[in-house]
Amino acid sequence: MPRQQVLLGAEICGFGGGAPTKHRIKDLSAGGARIDRAGTLRAGATVLVSVGVLKAVGATVVWVKDDLAGLRFAEAIDPDAARSKAIIAPAKPRPTPLLNRGATSGWMKDLDSPYRR
Repeated sequence: MPRQQVLLGAEICGFGGGAPTKHRIKDLSAGGARIDRAGTLRAGATVLVSVGVLKAVGATVVWVKDDLAGLRFAEAIDPDAARSKAIIAPAKPRPTPLLNRGATSGWMKDLDSPYRR
């Protein structure tokens, strides 16, 4: 599987739970990824990876060296989905702009009228 060099933010949490940690994916393929900020990851650990629109993808830490780690995904992923941004929320309705209608009552409403005497 060809690897592509990327720079993507990812969250990884242990399979048993715990607070997710932030990482950067350096290169990516359908079968795995190389990440930095390996921190407390250990070879053989099972983790859940969230990147792009992919949430909680199962992976195994294959190696850890010099604050880098190699992950093998449990199932092949779509690298394009990992590179895509989160689903865009629908736009909030815009408030209707207030129109400056000028004066609307009394003699002032006819101030700009060309037929005013």
